[in-house]
Order: sequence, then C-alpha cells, then structure tokens
Amino acid sequence: MLEQARERTSGLHGVEVREGDVHALPVDPGSVDRAKIDRVLMHVEEPAAALAQLYRATRQGALVGLVEPDWDTLAIDAEDRQSSRDFTRYTTEEVVRHATIGRSLGRLAEKAGFRVETVVATTPVFRDFADADHTLGLGRNMQQAINDGYVERDRGRQWFNSLAEGSFYASFTLVTVICSR
Repeated sequence: MLEQARERTSGLHGVEVREGDVHALPVDPGSVDRAKIDRVLMHVEEPAAALAQLYRATRQGALVGLVEPDWDTLAIDAEDRQSSRDFTRYTTEEVVRHATIGRSLGRLAEKAGFRVETVVATTPVFRDFADADHTLGLGRNMQQAINDGYVERDRGRQWFNSLAEGSFYASFTLVTVICSR
C-alpha cells in the first residue's frame, strides 16, 4: 500500500508518504493538512488515542476523512436466520476488535477536538457469494465460530453451503465522517 501511495503521489509537490504507528505518528505536531483513516480504527488498540494523535498532527484548517464499518449491522440473507445472526454476533464479539467503531466515529472525532462536518452512512451490498466470502470471510469466520462453539458444526456448515446456492445477499453499514480542525 505504501508503494502504491508513493507511485500515485510521485508527481505531487508537498506530498510525502510515511510509514508509522497510528498511536505515535511520525510527523511533527501541526504539520498535516489532509489525512484519511480508512478501515483501520476497528483494528487498533485504542481508537480514541489514535484520533488524539491525528489531532496533534493536523494543523488548523486541516481536513480529515474517517471511514469505518459497523459490523453489528452485518446482514446475511439465509433461510437459517439464526445462523446468520450467530455469524454476525461472532464477528462483532470475536473477529473484529472494535466492531461498532463506525457508529462512534463522529463522537470520537469530536472528543479528539475535531469539528465534524459530515457523517454519511452507506450500505455496501454483496450479491455475489464469492466476493462476499472473500471480503467478509464467511467460510473462514464460520469455521472459527464452529471451532469456538458459537455455532453447532452441522448447522454452520449447512448455512455456509446454502449461501452459495441461488440468489445471495449480504450488507453492512459503512460510516464516513469528514471533519476539520
């Protein structure tokens, strides 16, 4: 990703791509004009601390884009709705560290000191089973849910196999927050 970012910005003056830890950004305080955090905060140890670091790094008038899913809204259509619910519950409780961070972005950004300009919720819809399996980890996470005792083995396998048959639907909410300093 760093290599691609450097390639895409190679002709832009004043743009520098750096690698670093979101909890200790490798930039001087007040030196950043624009920033984007996209599907990162759900994984970090302390999202509020990461946003505080970002606030420290940005200068007055900076624009910041934050994008995170709310995995608690994950909906998968299946005749066995209970297994779909169990899959979502397992995802939110065991797979993703901060599974509901999307709904908290505005509050956390304001708490860090940013002024929230816009909050937009979009709903990515998956109609292709293979794409959804790849992106959402349907098979991988269901197998882990079975292994961890969240779902009975035969029911979980039957649920997963049924998803590949016929029409498929899955969705979740993706929250985008645009804020300024």
